[in-house]
Amino acid sequence: MEWVRKVAAALLSLVLMFAFVQIVGGYLIGQLSQNTGQVLEPQTEEKVVKQMVLQLEPMEYYTVQVGSYQEASAGQARINALAQMGYRVCVSQGPPFALWLGCMGKEPQLSDLPEAVRNSSSDIFVQKKILNETALRFSAADSQVMEQAAALLSSYDVVLKHSLQMFQDYRYEACSEENWANMIEQIAEELTMIQETAGALLNDEASEPVASGILNLLAVTEEYGESLQLMQEKKSDQVVLLAQSCLLELIEQYHGFMTENSDKINL
Repeated sequence: MEWVRKVAAALLSLVLMFAFVQIVGGYLIGQLSQNTGQVLEPQTEEKVVKQMVLQLEPMEYYTVQVGSYQEASAGQARINALAQMGYRVCVSQGPPFALWLGCMGKEPQLSDLPEAVRNSSSDIFVQKKILNETALRFSAADSQVMEQAAALLSSYDVVLKHSLQMFQDYRYEACSEENWANMIEQIAEELTMIQETAGALLNDEASEPVASGILNLLAVTEEYGESLQLMQEKKSDQVVLLAQSCLLELIEQYHGFMTENSDKINL
């Protein structure tokens, strides 16, 4: 009978083991089934935008600040007074709104200014500024039209630097008539090339995003060219300062084009 008990015990062990396997196996299958139903969140890929930058070589230049106001209207009386004396004032973007007169590649002496200008303000001083203080940034997707715009700005860079080299002083007598004529002729030729380049760019339908900025640049460019021609006719200190103020406005417009179009390009 002893062997009967041993066989019975063995059979009972097998039954218990089979039951344990069934229970554990069912649990594992249940867990696997739940995990199989989960959906993994897809990993988001960051959009990589290739950026191109036009950064031209900087150059120092100088102007004379003849006033600064929190409200643009507050400085109008001083602008009008200088205009009546034949001087053109350039107003900065503000506030504060700075009133600038003249534009030179060499630091001037206030004592060299006309007495009427010196007496027009109690807070007059020379201010150093930087040409190419900003850069044009655009995405590679806009490279076709923006490379053309970059070429145009590079042509402007040449004109502006040649102009600052020409204007070392407020006074017409700082150069001979022959030197003035040669320098003005060179810059006039460069301005003509700029107008031709800009015209070709505007004819390209792809230039629409930058068209208004180019037209604004051309308007100020034309005024600067006219002021240079006036210098050859009038030959006076007053028209030198007038041309320099037109140059300063052109520099401001040039920098503004870079800033505004860097903001609107698809970066």
